[in-house]
Amino acid sequence: MRSKRRLRELMANKGTLPQETLTDILSRLPIKSLTRFQSVSKPFSALIKSPAFISAHLRRSSRHFSFFVRHSNPYGSDCSFLLNNNQISDVEVPLLGCLTRFPKIVGSCNGLVCLDISSCYARGFVLWNIARKQYSCLPSPRINDSRRPFWMVSPGFGFDRKKNDYKVVRIVSFGCEKDESPVVMAEVFSWRTFCWRVIEARIGACVTHEGQNGVVINGGLHWLANSAGKSGIQKFIVSFDLDTEEFRRIPIPDFPAGICVKIMGFKGSLALAFYPSKEVDVHSRHGRPGVADWIEFCVWGDDSDGADGKCWTKLSSIQLTTVGYPVGVANETGLIIKKLMEGQGAQFILFDPSNQNYRGMHICDASYSCDVHSYVESLVPVNGGGHDQAIEEELSEALDGHDIC
Repeated sequence: MRSKRRLRELMANKGTLPQETLTDILSRLPIKSLTRFQSVSKPFSALIKSPAFISAHLRRSSRHFSFFVRHSNPYGSDCSFLLNNNQISDVEVPLLGCLTRFPKIVGSCNGLVCLDISSCYARGFVLWNIARKQYSCLPSPRINDSRRPFWMVSPGFGFDRKKNDYKVVRIVSFGCEKDESPVVMAEVFSWRTFCWRVIEARIGACVTHEGQNGVVINGGLHWLANSAGKSGIQKFIVSFDLDTEEFRRIPIPDFPAGICVKIMGFKGSLALAFYPSKEVDVHSRHGRPGVADWIEFCVWGDDSDGADGKCWTKLSSIQLTTVGYPVGVANETGLIIKKLMEGQGAQFILFDPSNQNYRGMHICDASYSCDVHSYVESLVPVNGGGHDQAIEEELSEALDGHDIC
């Protein structure tokens, strides 16, 4: 009733209210209300679809992020998408009845979610605006396995601030004989042109780690990788600049066997979380000998002695009372850790590496596996190719150098 009364007041005063005032009032409303407003007034519909309004709404909504979660049991037989915005709700998945496998989340950026809907090798993608209940199936990638088999395929999704474009990146490593070096190719999908382009992948003979997606940090996508072939095995980060579309390698600190590494973003910087990989029995204290209960956090920052004037610096470490591992980052300010509790299943905690503080948090059923992404509501359309260039320009100004991923 309140929203309907407010709508009548706004419509009655639309001719007298300045455009800036009207935009400011409407930009504070959730998308569900704005959708209803669009259906009852053509002038309101035109305003809400305008580039200036889309950017104004994104500026406000980006202050209030929530979590978008892929939730599955240990056997992969019970999967769902959850949206956690102070309360947990199931999200209906587009095209689910037509798919052979429950979709994976490639990334979430400024209200757009990229899904991998293929059965394997990241062959099919969908861009999805959950709040607007809109989705768009992307054309098939150009790189295929018709001539030689795939070895590993790693996708990523992010926002190119300078070109005002959302991009899906696909790195493909092909299988090879024992004494050969693997061939690596890459391609990019552009939201603006709505097509794929094959690009040069100057990263040498390497293979990205299985099952990971690119992590968006400061205008780039990042994957963990190993060198391959005759050069021996080295671990490093493959970084892709979303603006220049160039690849480079970033060295990572040495770490012993039995240690896992997870790439994360922390306050605009590239970060790594190191943690033990040994398994334990969640429901008892009888884990394998030597299981550690710590997570170490490092950031890639300025240093005159490092490569390109940068080096890795240990920011902090957290000592847990039991084993745990990182599952995501809360808006680049906190590390989300799944902590395995003896005899009590598991729980999530939010850890701030900058001040060592942590607190319990509820995202979903912690006994399930989960892939956690920050999410904001937005009016960004799923297909940028059919929209005026001004939309992207306004979005870039709205973000002011920060993508909400």
